[in-house]
Amino acid sequence: MNIKKYINRKLNIKLLLISGILLTSCNDDDFLDLDPETFYTIDNVFSTGVQVEQSLITLYDYDRTLRTSTSFNGIIQGKGTDVMVTPGFRSGLHFSDYSSINAENSYLRNLFNYHYSIIASANTTISAADIDGIEFESEETKAYVLAQARFFRAKIHGQLAQLFGNVGIVDESASEPRYDYEQSTRAEVYQFAIDELEAILDDLPETAAEPGKVVKGAAQHYLSEFYLSLGTETGDSDDFDKSIEYATDLIDGGVYSLMTDRFGSRIEEEGKDVYWDLFRKGNINYSDGNNESIWAYQMDYDAYVAGDENAATEYPRYWGPVWRQIAGVDGTAEDVGGRGVAYYTPTDLSETIIWEDAVSAGDLRNSEANITRTIYYNDPADEYAEVYGTVVPQEAIDQAKSELEGAIYPIFQRFTTDQFEGLDNGEDRSNLFIDRYAIRLSETILVRAEAHFRKGETQLAADDINIIRNRAQCDVLATAGTVDIDYILDERARELLGEESRWNTLLRMGGTVAVDRIRTYAEHDWTTNSLTFDFNAFPIPQLFIDANSEVRWEQNEGW
Repeated sequence: MNIKKYINRKLNIKLLLISGILLTSCNDDDFLDLDPETFYTIDNVFSTGVQVEQSLITLYDYDRTLRTSTSFNGIIQGKGTDVMVTPGFRSGLHFSDYSSINAENSYLRNLFNYHYSIIASANTTISAADIDGIEFESEETKAYVLAQARFFRAKIHGQLAQLFGNVGIVDESASEPRYDYEQSTRAEVYQFAIDELEAILDDLPETAAEPGKVVKGAAQHYLSEFYLSLGTETGDSDDFDKSIEYATDLIDGGVYSLMTDRFGSRIEEEGKDVYWDLFRKGNINYSDGNNESIWAYQMDYDAYVAGDENAATEYPRYWGPVWRQIAGVDGTAEDVGGRGVAYYTPTDLSETIIWEDAVSAGDLRNSEANITRTIYYNDPADEYAEVYGTVVPQEAIDQAKSELEGAIYPIFQRFTTDQFEGLDNGEDRSNLFIDRYAIRLSETILVRAEAHFRKGETQLAADDINIIRNRAQCDVLATAGTVDIDYILDERARELLGEESRWNTLLRMGGTVAVDRIRTYAEHDWTTNSLTFDFNAFPIPQLFIDANSEVRWEQNEGW
């Protein structure tokens, strides 16, 4: 057994026991009368600075799970938005029927609670660091530990405001159940997140010796994003100026730059390009030579085998099309992206519309290397000998689409690989063990473009977008006259599909941006027929509103 991993796991269990949970309820009064032989508190769990440092493992793991795991049904990645939907044959798993998306929805309740569990863990670490007698290796070490914990607390508060609007600010550990959490405005929550991030900037390193650790650039990115979110909420142009300032510090600071030439572990392979390189194993981290990687979640097959269940992503399975529906195609092989079962599928927008020549001619991101649209018969069985190695014709694809609604679509190579690991150890091409981006410089550039646009600086917005489009070798560039919110959202889809938190992006834009886009690009009648109201925040879970009995919370508009 890996002793360090065992100790860390035991510590994390204790942290879960003592972390203040926003939503606390119990139906059995006798439970409150128990006299436990052992009761963990912050004071008796932590006795050394090393233990406090180890508590950060929980925060990194939780945040990684939020962004990369299928635990939340793909909501964070954009399921049910303009770019991603559930295919018709999986209608029981959809997130696009607004007759079921309400304050009682279990997916949203779990999402809401999970955000607060991360905040609770961050508060635990922050409180533990200041216990009398806790000693760290140095004051710099303590400052970095606190900066990382406050970073996660800030990030999650800001993202809660983006998703759920007017929520509670929780900035201390709870030692007993509470039913009196105050509801803050969306703007107040954004401001809290901003204040936290500004307070820790000088305690975060420019680069990290250990891949995956939070760096100053990550805080600068979220400062830019949350100032943009705040300005959108309040209409204050000064907030857009601050968004632009923090983004510019990051973009022009000399640490990061877009990758414009082939690089990395598979640089010699023909027929590929720099965008393809960005998503290959061994190329994701800044320490790998990827100068646009600001922060990345760490995934590793050996860690997965050793017990880290979250060290894998099921992208090939969940994002992958069901090409095996076509006789003569082995739908579990590398050349069709692995064992796809189509839980998430691209909408017409992300599959075809944003790639039309009028907008995206020459775009590397739409090359065959990055979105594979030509499929070959690959089953070597004798019965398919006549077609083996030939292109699957469009009529066969169309027939399969009609037989299995929504399950047949191109292979987005950013979600898969042709070098699967663990096949000799029971893996079946469902999982990826490739680090995933948390923040890439191209997203920061697009945040700055949006801030410029919202200030009315449309040419500067176009200039920023063209930094991205020039790297993609697009024949058509943005102009001051073509840039609007839809153009920015389309460009984010081209560059960041499945990488950005699409629901956060749409909802933080306010107004009717989210619902307008969803209605425009809806794939199913059940979406358009049920989306009869407007909203720009998810509903506050009713279970929490009822449990927080000492302070009344108002439900978000539209719900």
